[in-house]
Amino acid sequence: FPLFSSSNPSIGEDGKCVFGRKSYWDGMYNGEDGDGSNSSSGGNFEGPAEAYSWYCQYEELAPFWKMLVPSTNARVLIAGIGNDPAPIDMYDDGWTDMIAFDYSEAGVRRAKTLFGSSRLDSSNADKTGGSGTARLLVADARDLPIPSSSIDATLDKGTLDAIHITGKEIFQDSVRELSRVTAEDGVVVCISRVIPPEDLFEAFTSELWEMTHDGSLAFAPDGEATIDLGAELYSWKRKSAIYSTEDR
Repeated sequence: FPLFSSSNPSIGEDGKCVFGRKSYWDGMYNGEDGDGSNSSSGGNFEGPAEAYSWYCQYEELAPFWKMLVPSTNARVLIAGIGNDPAPIDMYDDGWTDMIAFDYSEAGVRRAKTLFGSSRLDSSNADKTGGSGTARLLVADARDLPIPSSSIDATLDKGTLDAIHITGKEIFQDSVRELSRVTAEDGVVVCISRVIPPEDLFEAFTSELWEMTHDGSLAFAPDGEATIDLGAELYSWKRKSAIYSTEDR
């Protein structure tokens, strides 16, 4: 659905997009309206609070993900886990070395329910105990509790869009943090429909990143087209794992 429209419920009374507000996401994941009452639509959002795949499901993403991240041994970071079941399908498809974060505690609680104890590691499964390897974190994209150069592949599916709505400076800080945690030759796969391409190109600086997809129409090896993703595909490969204060 169009993100910016006077008739779209994503636009608040002040004329600004609600996707840039933490209170919106907390309410959606809790299944509440703006006044705190329960709602199956998650407040102003038209989809269910229980689960929703932004832009595309894993089925549409998989051909491109497998092309860009062929090894299931990759250390994967999911930016903005929330209630999206796509990372769960990715986990079940073999990419089990996974860290996922969200700045909404309600979003992480929802994700824990969706993942289930069989996929979560013991530190995340609460009282049920965990037999899996996925770690879910409450974290700010600008300050991740993740060691430098420790991530091989990041999936961003709409999270940077929401951050960019909050402000360009916050968006740039978030990309710098991705630069810090990404290992040499690591990749960022970004599905975006909001960020102006020039802002993406500026943030993923050519000194640190090699662009492999620029948002234009592209095809997976078996012919699947990026038009099926519901947004544009951008991807980058990290040129160097050396992270200095200049990168911040």
